Amino acid sequence: MSSQKPDQSSANPSNKLTDRSEDEWGNSPAAQSLERMKSNPRIKYVVIIVPEDACPACQNLTGTYPKDQVPLLPIEKCSHPLGCRSYYLPYLDEIFP
Repeated sequence: MSSQKPDQSSANPSNKLTDRSEDEWGNSPAAQSLERMKSNPRIKYVVIIVPEDACPACQNLTGTYPKDQVPLLPIEKCSHPLGCRSYYLPYLDEIFP
C-alpha cells in the first residue's frame, strides 16, 4: 500500500486558488503578507480589495478591518471560475515617522 497522497491537480482540474489546505495557507503569499502587516505597529487596519468582477461572496468582504480581525484569503465560498482573487492592502494613517 502506498503512503503517497493523491495528486491534487488531477483530482481537481480547475486548480482554483481556494483549493489549499490550512497548512499550505500559512506558506501562501497572502498569509505572509498578512503576517507582515500584523507585525508592523504602524498598521492598525487592513483593507481587503476585490476585483470588479468578483463573486458575491468576495464582494461582501470588501472593506477595512482591524488587523486582528481580518478574514483569511482566499475564501472558501468563492464561486468565481478562477477562484478568489481578493488581496490585502495596509491602511496607513501615518506615512512618516
